[in-house]
Amino acid sequence: YFRISFYQGELEGGLGGFVPNEKAKKLNEFLAVMKGSECGERCNALIGEIGKNTSCEIYNNRPTPCREFPVFIDGKINPLCNKARIKNNLKAL
Repeated sequence: YFRISFYQGELEGGLGGFVPNEKAKKLNEFLAVMKGSECGERCNALIGEIGKNTSCEIYNNRPTPCREFPVFIDGKINPLCNKARIKNNLKAL
């Protein structure tokens, strides 16, 4: 649902990067983006059925925005999570 863009140095082979190159593409001179997320669709690293059982197949090698995304803010669910849930025909939490 969200575009996942990050510094290209996080890609495998770049400055100690770890995000698999086949899961991302270069967005511009400095940034890369997770494939699928660049057009508001499902990130290609997300596996499983949304609303039932999903996970990130590159969890240990996920980019910084995924590592830093706050699921909770001040003890409440992040409103952006509910936006993504509603887009996928799930009830807000």
